[in-house]
Amino acid sequence: MGAALTRFSCGSESSAKGRIASMSLFGKHDLDSDDPRVRLEAVKESTDEVALTTVAIKDEWPRVRLAAVGRVRNDMLLARVAREASELDVRLSAVERIASQKLLGELIREVGNRELIGVCLSRITDLEVIQVIAEDTKCSPTVRKLAIEHFADEGYLAEIVGAVHSGGDDEEDEGRKSDSAVDALLSAHGGGIRGVRAIGRFRRSEKALRALGTIARRGGETGGLAVEYLCGALGSPNAELATCATEELSGLGDADVVAALVRALDNPALREPIRGVLGRIDTPEARSALGN
Repeated sequence: MGAALTRFSCGSESSAKGRIASMSLFGKHDLDSDDPRVRLEAVKESTDEVALTTVAIKDEWPRVRLAAVGRVRNDMLLARVAREASELDVRLSAVERIASQKLLGELIREVGNRELIGVCLSRITDLEVIQVIAEDTKCSPTVRKLAIEHFADEGYLAEIVGAVHSGGDDEEDEGRKSDSAVDALLSAHGGGIRGVRAIGRFRRSEKALRALGTIARRGGETGGLAVEYLCGALGSPNAELATCATEELSGLGDADVVAALVRALDNPALREPIRGVLGRIDTPEARSALGN
């Protein structure tokens, strides 16, 4: 009996150890695995930002490299991804996570890709940094031109809106342009459709998108054109601009606005974000457009 108990005890212990070993082996994900699903799980569990940076730069599977860069917080490591990765998707994602104005300014001079330069510029809030780039003769003509355009966009909009509010006009609500500020912008560019088209050119500016949202709420021909510009911004590689456009469009419920959104569904690149906006509008017309 005692021997039997001893055998049972030893067998149970051995079995338990085997189960524990098996569980440990199953839970040990490998960032270098040949299976992309295993690598993805490893990325989700890893806190090693240096290792995650390497994965973001080198992994061939989009979901893995984007998940990896999404877990990196260090600006220097994110800048390394922006410089060294071969795939544009992860480079753009890295730039969108960088907070350092200085690093963004350095990347603008180095990355070469026009889309990356545009995202870097849209992340810079210090106009002095952009002005320095615009005036730097060592920068390529393309970089200087984009910097000048961005500096003009932001500086001009700030100047117009500042002039309006210095006169004691109504306050902006959570970054939205007041009616008086929007009217000033429109008037400065000829008013009406011409003014909306001019504001629409400032496509890298949240100020412009907020102004377009205010115009869209007024409806009519100018409102419809503003909706078209906002729809275009949904496809921006800059997540903050795309989110801004989504918020502006989601606050609209007019049937004409929904009709404009439905027309924009013809653009494959905008189909998913527009469906998301229609879902947030949630009017009978929007639900009908979604087939609900």
